[in-house]
Amino acid sequence: MVSKGTMAAVVIVIIAIGGAGAYIIMFNPFGPQTNPFDVAVVFATGQLGDKSFNDGVYAGMEKAVADFGIAFTYVEPLAIADYETFLRAYAQHAEWIEPYDLILAIGFDQEVALQKVANETPDQKFGIIDMFIDPIVYPNVASLLFDEHEGSALVGAIAGLTTTTDKIGFVGGVDIPLIHKFAAGYLFGAGYVNPMLNGTANIAANFSMAYTGDWVDTTQAQTLADGMYDAGADIIYAAAGGAGLGVIDSAKDKNASSEIPLWFIGVDSPQMYLGTADPDNPVPPTVTLTSMLKRVDVAAYNLIESWVIDGVWDTGYDLIYSFNLGNGGVGYEVNTDLLTLPPAIIAEVEDFKTAIMNGSVSVPDDYFWTP
Repeated sequence: MVSKGTMAAVVIVIIAIGGAGAYIIMFNPFGPQTNPFDVAVVFATGQLGDKSFNDGVYAGMEKAVADFGIAFTYVEPLAIADYETFLRAYAQHAEWIEPYDLILAIGFDQEVALQKVANETPDQKFGIIDMFIDPIVYPNVASLLFDEHEGSALVGAIAGLTTTTDKIGFVGGVDIPLIHKFAAGYLFGAGYVNPMLNGTANIAANFSMAYTGDWVDTTQAQTLADGMYDAGADIIYAAAGGAGLGVIDSAKDKNASSEIPLWFIGVDSPQMYLGTADPDNPVPPTVTLTSMLKRVDVAAYNLIESWVIDGVWDTGYDLIYSFNLGNGGVGYEVNTDLLTLPPAIIAEVEDFKTAIMNGSVSVPDDYFWTP
């Protein structure tokens, strides 16, 4: 990371007093120094290495470093209770003379902590991903939001057109409205193209859904996925942060003895490479059919460009930034180096995408069936 300033040097001043000798006055080197960082990031509790949400934001930060020469620092909280402490420490910047240009809070569950700290430090600029914070009440907070249900509808359509058993599954992280958007869009897209996944009776018979309860429990995610594959599902979509890696493990293990292909659908970041035998050197085949792309990297990058680089901080509801199919904020992964979907499937999904974008199809953002 590139520093925007050098650390203050120790200054030694020698004062002669009446020939009696010299006194050395040393400025405290451990007092506040020039802040070498432009941006501070408080990541979500899933931590880095999740290959999806947090890692996506980190990729956006690295691009900002490369393109703009900014520097950033970050912390990886282990619990929700830690958020307020870390946000306040960054906002008060006791070790630095200058404040951070921007503090980014990653995740919906930082809402309460951020509101407290933003209220205490009205001159500090904040951004939060995945949560609406009223900009009239908190004019120093920008909210970065996504239409996850739209992107999920596209990967759902791919699942509906690919399944050979007409049974699909969904593994979520925490059972909250945000993750309901992923599940609702996924099932809607699958049912839109596949009648066997449409209608209450078909949903009850052919759609499985379960939650791990957190963002890190890969063992629980694998257990849930094992059960779904054993019950006949041949495609499972995971929106569970780092826990979703357990679904990939399940797909790999089950494919070893399955008579039909079993697929995983990734989330947030491109995850088709994770479905290969060696993700460090990915070559076909992969068990990842596609991934729903949620461009948190673009969201973080764009806010840094707007405020830290260009000095533009919007006011009122212009501080609410929405990322959707129309502006490329969500979408689906295509990686023909690892897997080529039939052209007919891509064509139908693209037609579906166009219908969503022009408003002729409306994707639900919450459950439209009885779970």
